[in-house]
Amino acid sequence: MKRIWILLICISAVAFGQKRFDVTIESEDRIREAIISVPTTPPPAEGYPIVFMLHGTSGNAETYYNPVGWKELGQKENFITIFPSALRWCFYNRFDGRTINSRFVCGGLLGEICEDVEQDFVDDILFFKKLIKLVADTVKINPDKIFASGFSNGSSMTHKLMTHATDVFKVAAGSSSPLHELDSIVPPRRMPFWYVVGTKDDRYFSEGHPEELPFEGDTILAYLYNQLHRALDCNGLTEDYEKVAYPTSITYIFNQCKPGEECAPYVFTINKGQTHQFPNGINYPFDAPKLFWDFFNNPPKTKISTSTQQETLLQLKAYPVPASGSAHIQLPGHQQFKILVYDSQGRLLLQKLNVSNQIEIYTSEIGIGVFFVSAQSQDGVYQAKLVME
Repeated sequence: MKRIWILLICISAVAFGQKRFDVTIESEDRIREAIISVPTTPPPAEGYPIVFMLHGTSGNAETYYNPVGWKELGQKENFITIFPSALRWCFYNRFDGRTINSRFVCGGLLGEICEDVEQDFVDDILFFKKLIKLVADTVKINPDKIFASGFSNGSSMTHKLMTHATDVFKVAAGSSSPLHELDSIVPPRRMPFWYVVGTKDDRYFSEGHPEELPFEGDTILAYLYNQLHRALDCNGLTEDYEKVAYPTSITYIFNQCKPGEECAPYVFTINKGQTHQFPNGINYPFDAPKLFWDFFNNPPKTKISTSTQQETLLQLKAYPVPASGSAHIQLPGHQQFKILVYDSQGRLLLQKLNVSNQIEIYTSEIGIGVFFVSAQSQDGVYQAKLVME
């Protein structure tokens, strides 16, 4: 009989017929906890798929077991759901200041740690792999269908899986936190990923967007340019995208490979009115478990880049920053551009046609504040951020 580090397993029946397993295991000399939900139906011929649901800061397996909707979908679609608990660490955040709370060990934690406290950080990915082995030693699983979903810090952790654990996890998704720069490496295998943000998620607010992120005019791509570009680089993608727009959500599909690279799609969705939450179709119309499950099984196909581009997000610089009276933007090449200027809420304020070489934008035209410029030509879409005072 194989030796496995199982200290305790408790089984109880729950609603919708799933079997609940409360698991305590040892990993790196630490006691770790998780809840595993197993459907009552026999495994498919290839074995059960597995979906991890990673909680946010201060959460644990228990607090995320019922509200998110994953275990119910697991019963319906016949897959196992694993809810692991993070350990507690000392760190800082802008809401609570210095605090000791639960977080998975990824850039979202390591970038904010208490420097005066010695902390022996664990490898949560190793813990996840032990949970997978525990399940695989008990029932038949499908190793080609191991997926991960996360919220907030859990979303940062699923992004880390995208770059650090592609040997095990095949597709991942997350809501309300991006890939952190400390986790940004080029993985040996690229993993499809879907990233979701709400316009009323206060973790993304800044001086320019104190109450709501922009929704109209694709200005969210400029606002989140650094974090999106970081993920695209890790997944070997160009900035070409396809867009699917609805009244309450806009989805951008990045799936064109950089020349000579094998890439994986990265999908980004902005949801109008969504706060800092994991949307499950009840707390917000976007049903993340169902949509993510479909994505896990059928991610968009990648494309080889060609000279013909669809919509390309390229950065321009506006100066000075901040500008007083007027801002100057240098346009590339000898092209004709359509210039659109949006305010911080995505409202179109100014439009100019057939502009080439350079443009001056005046406070008398748009006022003061933070603005986004979209310069569109036949070669792509260029964007710039303006700060006018």
